[in-house]
Amino acid sequence: MIVALSFAKICMMQNQVKAEIIIENVISQFNDFYNGGNWVSRNFKERILSLDEDIARKKMINHSHSIEQLTAHIIAWRNFGLQKLTGNDDYDIEDNSLADWPDMPNWSDVQQDFEALHYNLINAVRNFPLQKWNDTVPLRNYSFIYLINGIVQHDYYHYGQIASVLAAIEKEK
Repeated sequence: MIVALSFAKICMMQNQVKAEIIIENVISQFNDFYNGGNWVSRNFKERILSLDEDIARKKMINHSHSIEQLTAHIIAWRNFGLQKLTGNDDYDIEDNSLADWPDMPNWSDVQQDFEALHYNLINAVRNFPLQKWNDTVPLRNYSFIYLINGIVQHDYYHYGQIASVLAAIEKEK
């Protein structure tokens, strides 16, 4: 009986270490995307958040959204993750709604919101209880770890779209 308890305790400790590694990996990916040396290109802060408002708001033919709209959309889903990780179980976003694609009053608000949300989301990830990472996200059918990994993937997906819009703008010059 004592051996079984010790083995169970060892398994729990191993799972906790695995969860901690996954969490630190996600935080590292968020930081690399925002202001680090990510594998795709220059980081988001350097390449996108440094743009002036005229470029960020410019709509290009054959592109559905401006850089500002795409960045606001990234913010919306990062905020969704933050809300869920901090216990706002009723918070939700419906696809293709105003909450999904919010109108921002100006580019400087987008820049400030992204930066603040970046640090708040990392804090929420770091402080989320280890034992809850495999729990189902309220109003969804997936786990918290799936959500947070999805946000990283979502960031890079839309960063690619932003880069495409930016390339079209630069080509037009």
